[in-house]
Amino acid sequence: MKFFLTIAASDNSGGAGVQQDIKVAHDLGYWALSAITGITVQNFKEVFKIEAINSCLLQSQIEQCCSSFPVQAIKIGAVCSLKNIMVIANCLKRHHFEHVVLDPVLFSTSGKAFLDEPSLNVLKKTLFPFTELITPNKPEFEILTNRKINTIEEGIEIAKDNCKEWNTSILLKGGHFNDVNIKEALITKTHVYRFERERITFTYEHGTGCTLSSALACFLGNNISFYNSYSRSSEYLIKHYQSLQIKLS
Repeated sequence: MKFFLTIAASDNSGGAGVQQDIKVAHDLGYWALSAITGITVQNFKEVFKIEAINSCLLQSQIEQCCSSFPVQAIKIGAVCSLKNIMVIANCLKRHHFEHVVLDPVLFSTSGKAFLDEPSLNVLKKTLFPFTELITPNKPEFEILTNRKINTIEEGIEIAKDNCKEWNTSILLKGGHFNDVNIKEALITKTHVYRFERERITFTYEHGTGCTLSSALACFLGNNISFYNSYSRSSEYLIKHYQSLQIKLS
């Protein structure tokens, strides 16, 4: 049995956060462990409230998971507070995990902030170096770099420097760019992998970022290459959301 750990916020609607990460990990053959960073009140369209978990409690959750189970893959989502960033970084430093994927959830689709501005620099300097891959979309990458990015090519050039500065690889997601097709790029310190696929609009899209980053962590945890992990994760995401027929009155 392989073990996957999600360190993320709880979503009471069940479509994103810890709840979605657990579903993905189970689908891909892992036993899913969890360390909850915060509690949210939300539905499929809007986040109404976010409350961070006490950082000592978060530390106990992570330490118990890491000391009791042979964790092969970790996905980090919304961390919810500055203290939580420090706790997570310290735990990762002690346990030396190879496959850690961080989805920098800085705000919800409806605009609710998960982190304040002072926490962003700490996130970049303290937590990013312990990750194998981060998965920002265009707005998140603009906030992290304090740069306006008009095209995926501009983003790639900026990301080349950030990979070295943050000591991690970057998957720059393409959904927020204006291209007809979805164009995405996986940038490491030595390579740039470009991807292009048809832009598909799903009737239900809640939790797509969580789904992709969790799938990436799972495939990387199986020692699959960056390129193939992305390809498999993208295919999984499309099939998963095409299979969902959630209709609300």
